[in-house]
Amino acid sequence: MKKIIPLIVFVFTAILSFGQCDELFISEYVEGGNNNKALELYNPTANPIDLSAYSVGRFSNGATSYTGIDLPNDMIDAYGTYVIVLDKRDPDGTGNEYPIWDGYQEWDVCVINGDTLLYPDGDTVYCVQVDTLNNNQPVYGTVYHDFLDLQGKADVFLCPVYNVNNAMYFNGNDAVALVKGSDVLTDGSNLIDVVGVIGEDPGQSWVDYLGSFLTRDHTLERKPDVKFGTGIVAAQLQDTFAYVHYNVWSKNNFYGLGEHDCECDPNFVSSSEDLNQVAFNMFPNPTSNELIVEAEGSIERVEIYNLLGERLMEYNYGNNASNKINLTVGNLDDGMYVISLFFDDEQQSVQKFIKR
Repeated sequence: MKKIIPLIVFVFTAILSFGQCDELFISEYVEGGNNNKALELYNPTANPIDLSAYSVGRFSNGATSYTGIDLPNDMIDAYGTYVIVLDKRDPDGTGNEYPIWDGYQEWDVCVINGDTLLYPDGDTVYCVQVDTLNNNQPVYGTVYHDFLDLQGKADVFLCPVYNVNNAMYFNGNDAVALVKGSDVLTDGSNLIDVVGVIGEDPGQSWVDYLGSFLTRDHTLERKPDVKFGTGIVAAQLQDTFAYVHYNVWSKNNFYGLGEHDCECDPNFVSSSEDLNQVAFNMFPNPTSNELIVEAEGSIERVEIYNLLGERLMEYNYGNNASNKINLTVGNLDDGMYVISLFFDDEQQSVQKFIKR
């Protein structure tokens, strides 16, 4: 289904403001390799919500026409999530029909042109194995890895045939939306949430202030203090993509799908992520060896702690302070850690990461 939104309406209409904690929103966005596409919805209210009143879809390549698909007659629990995954499950599928990952992809040392890929400190890099003679498609094995399983996270699979409905075939340059109803109203007032900017073609992807990809080859997770959707986000309103409201994870990261922390939940326990004074992103997370940290200020010092509060690593950058750093954490045991960043005037930001 398609609905074209007149640009002039975008400019002159009043934008509907959704109240806090009273309407669904997109809590996670997955734009991974091959057909690994998914959206997670979150219910921030105290009551179950019938999803049949909603649709999800995309505005392709800067278009203002909406291609959506109605959600099934399922209920999403109070303070619960609902994961929508592109329906590509044929184990024999190839090319455009290659199946989404199910956890049985081979995970081993990365080899490129016969050479083992190494980090700068000499540690080996691990990754999903690919068949170079078959369009670099992932290779299946017999060992199950939960962190590679997207199929197992799904509550529903949608859009199996592109020519019938391609709402879930989004790429990094498509604005993705949650809509109340099947079509977008002329005034856009039923646009609940948008990832990206409607009517803007960003090229390959929307990017951060450093020019790094955000909506392509990444997973985006709403931060806990986000309590409602964006409403209309359109180029004609001179809107931009407010990526500061997201945690940015690496490509094919499905770790947090199916669970979401939000301040709307009365049982939410504040974490260190809510105390950040300077916004930053960190990826890949989980990581096997290296963390890349990008912040909105120059990072002067870094400390890494285990969950017992013991400081395990410290880096002082002095005159070499930068807003982007690479950290090697391969010598840490597998588990969860806390990274603490220090900026000018002793401003501090912290976040958890997983070493595996």
